[in-house]
Amino acid sequence: MMKSSIARPVSVAGALALSMLLAACGANGTADGAADGGAGGPKVTITSPADGADVSMPFTLRFTTSVPIGPPDSGREHVHVFTDQDTADYTVVTSPSFTIQDLPPGKHMVGVTLQHADHSPAGASAQITVNVTASGGAGAATAPSGGDSGGSDGGYSGYGGGY
Repeated sequence: MMKSSIARPVSVAGALALSMLLAACGANGTADGAADGGAGGPKVTITSPADGADVSMPFTLRFTTSVPIGPPDSGREHVHVFTDQDTADYTVVTSPSFTIQDLPPGKHMVGVTLQHADHSPAGASAQITVNVTASGGAGAATAPSGGDSGGSDGGYSGYGGGY
């Protein structure tokens, strides 16, 4: 009997230690890893508009990356911007903002993926959902001011559909 009473506290202590170890591993988060290639991999984050935001057309998509971006011919990474899960119809963006101009009213997914200069995936992606409420003019209240147009300084012509 004595042997059993000693074994039980050790087993409980062992189980407690194991559960604490597993909880600590989970606290580091693997949700990021699925989108950014792992804890040490490159990252891309959409900073504006917020997920679920109501927007008027046009609107400016803003994002940050953990690596420098530039035109593919520079050898730097760049970002592909796409909508509604259509990753084959993208626009190459080489600056941290891009003006989306032609989405019809309704809910739309806007996604970004970080790509190597050769257009292979760098392992980071992000997406938001927006609700396009209407096409707005230059004075539309929900359209950010001072945004960069992908076609003039943030986009790289010759690739994708151009939003």
